[in-house]
Amino acid sequence: MLAAVVAGFSANAARGHEAAPGGCELHVWPSGELNSVYQGWIHGGIVNGAVTGRDGYPEVPPDPLGAASQTELLDRAQPQGIIGLHSYRLIVHPQPLTSREIRTTPGRLTTDGAPCYAELIVDDVFLQQDVFFGSQLKSSLRYRDFGDGVAPAVTPVRVFGTWVKTPLKLFPPKEGVDRKAASDDLKSAYVANLTRFAEALNKPAKGKRGK
Repeated sequence: MLAAVVAGFSANAARGHEAAPGGCELHVWPSGELNSVYQGWIHGGIVNGAVTGRDGYPEVPPDPLGAASQTELLDRAQPQGIIGLHSYRLIVHPQPLTSREIRTTPGRLTTDGAPCYAELIVDDVFLQQDVFFGSQLKSSLRYRDFGDGVAPAVTPVRVFGTWVKTPLKLFPPKEGVDRKAASDDLKSAYVANLTRFAEALNKPAKGKRGK
């Protein structure tokens, strides 16, 4: 399964695709580097203690899920199909957005004028390690839909964001664990989180309770 997720990534995946004139488009951005939080027996809670090599924290390989790696994963996963936008053209942007850009831009994050337009932003990725509950990859994603009208919408008609998580079996690699297998485990969880986000995004709204 892991091999099916990560094998055969295209060499040009780290580059953003040129937008085609007309048609529907989904613009996607990776997050910055992987962050971490660890909860142990006698200490924990320090953000990025593991990924920065802090004493007393489990070792994490350097830059295990950087923007370039995420760009390849996003290009390969084709998230427009995962979230149900099957007719949309995918444009993957290799450069992560800043927190300020994500939170303060009311309109489109690009200058693209396609009338049928949506955005998917991987806002953050977190390695959460717990001595009791094991390791998980948590992803914060945001979706902004600008509709499919005749004229380009100035502001989104729908905004949705949430955290999702997937358990990790091999990452971070312990002594004796193959590092490639551990890396594949992390990448598989990254793609799995796209599916979990799509499930939350497309979950039917709860009906009002009757009296």
